[in-house]
Amino acid sequence: MSREIQTELIGVIVTSHCRLAEEMLAAAEMIVGPLQNCKVICFKPAQPVDELIMLMEDAIKEVDQGKGVLILTDLFGGTPANISLSFQGPRVEVVCGMNLPMLLKLAGCRNGCSLSETASMVKEYGRRHISLAGEVLCRSVKTVSSP
Repeated sequence: MSREIQTELIGVIVTSHCRLAEEMLAAAEMIVGPLQNCKVICFKPAQPVDELIMLMEDAIKEVDQGKGVLILTDLFGGTPANISLSFQGPRVEVVCGMNLPMLLKLAGCRNGCSLSETASMVKEYGRRHISLAGEVLCRSVKTVSSP
């Protein structure tokens, strides 16, 4: 799944086991509209590693329009992350453990920040949006009922 390319944006690759990356990007786009300069790589069971490496290399070339590439992976230590990490360097940053809030944040923060700033911001945003719903609801009830 390819997206239209804009030169001023950091390139994004969303990668995962099976179709998780594809569906994660589809969910983000359902909320915020099309995300420009993004590519999805879904790793299939029994797919040769050499093929996966070529797909990643091609995707990086496709989305890197001068500001670098941020790769979001589903799981640290999994094949998508391991292959992504082999490309990490000054122009490629990898964030493992992606979630939907990370993609939503990327919709608005890739234009004015460096690659490393964007990666840090996305990681923190994703982390902050993991919550135990019961705790959030308890805080809300206490706040509403406090004088």
